[in-house]
Amino acid sequence: MRTSLTILFFAACLSLKAQLPEKAYARFDFIPGEKVMFTDDFSNENPDEIPSFWEISEGRVETAIINGEKVLGFLDGGGAANLRLKKNTTLGSRITFEFEFLFRPTSGKSQAQFHTEGLSSGERIYIQFADANDWYTNRESLGTLENGLWIYQNGEIEFSTFSGKYSSGKQIPDSDGLYEELTDRWVRVSISVTENSLRIYLNAQRVLNAALRDAKPRNVFIQGDGVSAQEDGMQLFVRNVRLAEGGIDPYKTLSIDGRIIARGINFESGKATLKPESLGAVNHMVQMMTTYPDLKFEISGHTDSDGNDALNMTLSGQRAQAVKDKMVSLGIAADRLSTKGYGETKPIADNATQEGKANNRRVEFLKL
Repeated sequence: MRTSLTILFFAACLSLKAQLPEKAYARFDFIPGEKVMFTDDFSNENPDEIPSFWEISEGRVETAIINGEKVLGFLDGGGAANLRLKKNTTLGSRITFEFEFLFRPTSGKSQAQFHTEGLSSGERIYIQFADANDWYTNRESLGTLENGLWIYQNGEIEFSTFSGKYSSGKQIPDSDGLYEELTDRWVRVSISVTENSLRIYLNAQRVLNAALRDAKPRNVFIQGDGVSAQEDGMQLFVRNVRLAEGGIDPYKTLSIDGRIIARGINFESGKATLKPESLGAVNHMVQMMTTYPDLKFEISGHTDSDGNDALNMTLSGQRAQAVKDKMVSLGIAADRLSTKGYGETKPIADNATQEGKANNRRVEFLKL
């Protein structure tokens, strides 16, 4: 039976804890890939419908609304879905995958209360690197990535013979080890796959670093294991999904083409306010300039073609300046950095697709 709108209404109206402060990301070292292959913020979807860019293989997965924002809901029946990638898309040996998740009880209770009352049945996130059919028919071709990845609400992560545990905050009493920083709020997941390693971050902490062998990712499949629409059930919500190719050392990129596309530097929508997780990419640039004191850069801001041309030009310049200000505050001399906003005048992809727009929205460091 379908969940009543009342249950989803209660889940949506519970207040969420604020995101982690910028200082929590002071040592964040995740580098997103340079080329966006898939991105979805669900803003163009209709509530209660299957989202356009996902393939549902099990259970009930639909667009939902949390505090006025459209997100992807894994609502019932072990909901599972994978990215609907373009035909003939192949994933290289280096990819990054990012998303944010939120667990919400159907009853309107907080996640912490749900656990302290002993109502949890072990709900968790399962991720595999192939769609459901591909995994069954071609799993041997995945190498070590034949194994799935489990993310638990208390911050434990398991992959093959490897495991790790989030430990960067305060535990909630009588809650099966839940951490305040992972509870009743959106939690950021950053995954990096290279030729020989799988790294997973929860918020700013690297929780798992696993060795890989012959790893060949083919897609990304997400399942809300144990999710239920029944009374006192738990549901999973996901937002801000991005799959990218690359993720190599920025200095190597600089040596090849004289510029670095800093995909990890992101801003609040329509603003020049850096998101806290941007410190990962900013820290890398600061470290590079500290190691190589002769380096100088122009920081250039770029937008997609949406919106007013003049406003895009202004905003891109303000964003470039915000990055410079942050790097100067971290010890880089101001005269080693200049800034310029290019708005939508220098696209590197087609603005007709979401992925193209995501590739065009960027901060670049041009070597001077």
